[in-house]
Amino acid sequence: MTKTEFLQQLYNHLLPLAAVERDEIIADFEEHFQAGAESGKTEEQICEELGNPYSCALQYLRQPGAYTVPQQPPKPAPEQPKFNSAQAQNGVYERRNRLLWSLMFAFLVICAFGIYPTAVTLMAMPLVILFVAIFAVAFVPTAGMIGFMISLSVLSFSAGLLIFLLMTWLLKLSYKRAGF
Repeated sequence: MTKTEFLQQLYNHLLPLAAVERDEIIADFEEHFQAGAESGKTEEQICEELGNPYSCALQYLRQPGAYTVPQQPPKPAPEQPKFNSAQAQNGVYERRNRLLWSLMFAFLVICAFGIYPTAVTLMAMPLVILFVAIFAVAFVPTAGMIGFMISLSVLSFSAGLLIFLLMTWLLKLSYKRAGF
């Protein structure tokens, strides 16, 4: 049992008391949890030490002037049925979604054989442009031409990197969603 569950159950059992009293009692128990946490105990250990929330509430409810104490703790809510049509329908949707994501993954793997080399080529394009600019003696580069080559280099590298990252992300997403 966690701290939140313990305090919620205790609060529910203390509902017959006045709100001010109830809040003071809950604050005291929160201090118990804080002191236990400072001494290195887990919430579960502190809950075990404190005991059942109903028993803790009885100590306060049995005081003079308190509300009449019920003899038994409230019964837990009935257990949900193990199988219902909504769960069956969710299972069908889940299987269908896995199938569709599996098909998407297979399609992307086939596409990757063409997309990854294209992305790498685009990222390597600045080196090709630099090589051409250095060894091409047929023209004298002007400031406008140099600016154009730099812009083209940045554009091609950025496009290649974007395609590479997008394809990788899509492959990872479809692999994860397919449940492989």
